[in-house]
Order: sequence, then C-alpha cells, then structure tokens
Amino acid sequence: MRSLVQEMIHYKNGLSDDEKPDADNVKEYERRYREILEKAKEEYEYIPPDKYYRDGYNLYRRMEHYMSNHLLFLHDQRVPATNNLAERLLRVYKRKQAQAVSFRSFDSIEFLCQCMSMLFMMRKNEETNLFNRVSRIFG
Repeated sequence: MRSLVQEMIHYKNGLSDDEKPDADNVKEYERRYREILEKAKEEYEYIPPDKYYRDGYNLYRRMEHYMSNHLLFLHDQRVPATNNLAERLLRVYKRKQAQAVSFRSFDSIEFLCQCMSMLFMMRKNEETNLFNRVSRIFG
C-alpha cells in the first residue's frame, strides 16, 4: 500500500497546476487500492486479529472506511497530495503546548488557532510589517 500511495503522490505532483489527472489512471489507482484492501480483508478473515496485534487491522478498517477521503487529491486539484503544510503549522502549536500553555476551554484553543492562522496568512501575503498590520486590526 505504501508504494501505491507513493506512486499516486508522484503522479499528482508530476502534473502541472492546470492539468487534470487522466481518468483512466485514477481508475487504475482506485482499482489497485481496492485490490490491496480485499487482500487485507481475506487475510484478517483467515486469521482474525487478537487484542495484542490490532494495529494493522485498525489501519485496514480506516483505509477502507475513508477511501474516498484518502484518494480525494486525485480527483480535486485544490487538495494537496500530502499534509506536510498542516503538520508544520501544527508543530508550532505543539511546541507552545509543551512549553507552558494551558487552556481552560476549547474556545480558547479555537481562538489561538484562529489567531495563528491569521498571522500565517499575513506572513504568506508578504505583509511588510506584521506588527503594524496586527495593530490596525485591534486598533
């Protein structure tokens, strides 16, 4: 499965921004994905997972249940092939959390995430002075 997903990501990254994936290639990838899931299903029916070795079984069930989500990047050009950007942005929050940040409610976590996304978008849009821009918003 790993090599198939890697192949799909390379295929998607090889396309230009305005180029749509070939429908036949996408169908072939989906067929191979289903084939691997069927093989996993047969193996787990033959030898059921016990309570100590359920990781592979749980992964199979998630991949079966969320197949359309996992392959969405092949159908929609706006969906990135990997979530590296999301992981990089989340890493900042995790570092803050490990330092000394504690939240008393989910609302405060949501406020922090909104503020961090706003700051990220300002940096991405190449604001010249981030402090002045934030001051204008709150001023």
